[in-house]
Amino acid sequence: MPNMLNELLVEQYRRDLGELDNLVAIDYSGLNSEKMSEFRTELRKANLTMEVVKNRIAVHALKEGALQPLLESEQSKTVFSGQTAFLFGGEGAIDAAKFATKWLKANDKTIALKGGLMGKDVLDADGVKQISTLPGKKELLSQMGGGFLALPQKLAGTMQAGYAQVLYAFNALAEKLEKQGA
Repeated sequence: MPNMLNELLVEQYRRDLGELDNLVAIDYSGLNSEKMSEFRTELRKANLTMEVVKNRIAVHALKEGALQPLLESEQSKTVFSGQTAFLFGGEGAIDAAKFATKWLKANDKTIALKGGLMGKDVLDADGVKQISTLPGKKELLSQMGGGFLALPQKLAGTMQAGYAQVLYAFNALAEKLEKQGA
C-alpha cells in the first residue's frame, strides 16, 4: 500500500501538471541553494514556474494526462532519470526554452536540458535549444500585425503612384494642346 505522502504527490501532480502540454525538463543538480534562489527569482520575473518532480511518482500520476506523448517516447528515459524539474508557463515551451538556454549561457553547468514537450511534439535537449531560437507568441503576433498593416500601405502607395502618373499625363496633354492652340 502506498504511503500517504506518495498519494498526496500523485494528486498534486495530476492537478498541477496533468494538463500541461508545453514544458521543458531540466536536471537541476548543479544548483546550490544560492543559485537555486537566484534561478527561481529569475523564473518568476519571466512569468515561469518550476516544479521539481519525483520521477517514478510523476510517471505514474501523469500517464493519462497531456504529458502522455512524452511518457510514451524514447525521450522519457532521459527526462525521468536523475533530478528532474519541469519549467512551464509564460507563452509556452518556447518561453521556457529561451529562459533555460539563456540561463545556461550565463551560468554554465548549473542545469542541464533533458527534453521537453511542445503540444504533441516530444523534444530532446537539442530540440529545446532549437525552439529557443524561434520567435515567441508576442513576436509572431507583432510580425503578423506589421504584415497586415504593410499591405494597405503598399496598396495606397501604388494607387498614389498611379494617380500621379495619370495627372502627369494630363498635364503633358494640356501643355501639348496649349502649344498647338497658341
